[in-house]
Amino acid sequence: MRKIFTFYAVLAIGAFVLNGFVAQASNQDSFWNEAAQSGMAEVMLGNLALQKSSNEEVRQMAQKIIDDHTAANNELKNLAATKSATLTTEVNAKQKGTYATLIALSGEDFDKEFIKVMVKDHEKAVSLFQKQIDKGTDADVKAFAAKTLPTLQGHLNAAKAMNDKMKSMKSPKKNSDGDKNMNPKTNTNRK
Repeated sequence: MRKIFTFYAVLAIGAFVLNGFVAQASNQDSFWNEAAQSGMAEVMLGNLALQKSSNEEVRQMAQKIIDDHTAANNELKNLAATKSATLTTEVNAKQKGTYATLIALSGEDFDKEFIKVMVKDHEKAVSLFQKQIDKGTDADVKAFAAKTLPTLQGHLNAAKAMNDKMKSMKSPKKNSDGDKNMNPKTNTNRK
């Protein structure tokens, strides 16, 4: 009877330890995929901004995001290869939906929504990378997260500043005929 009890005790402890390793591996896999998807989405949306925006500040931010996320994505791929980790190669459904929403917009509406998305996406990315730094178990992955986090925080701060700037800029008012900024008394272009 004592042998049976010992056997089950060892089995239970083994299952508990194994469960811990599985949970750590699962958290690690979650970081790999979320970081990969986030990086790919930023590059995808940045390229869209270069195509659609005529605002030079938005275009400069988009190019910086493309450059920085491409470099981080490549570093993440190399790190994953050394760890025999498999990275996802596609953005998720929500990120595809964001792209679809943005592609339908133009002009100032596109710029404002793009910047809002950059704020939201970078808030999530900063949180993801900070969590990896605080709770990750692999020293190399934690080092990657620590190296990348300041860049993500820089993007977040720049996006927040641009978002605040865009909020403070008022759209031109339209008069009753729909003409922007036109005083009916001084408008010589009226029919």
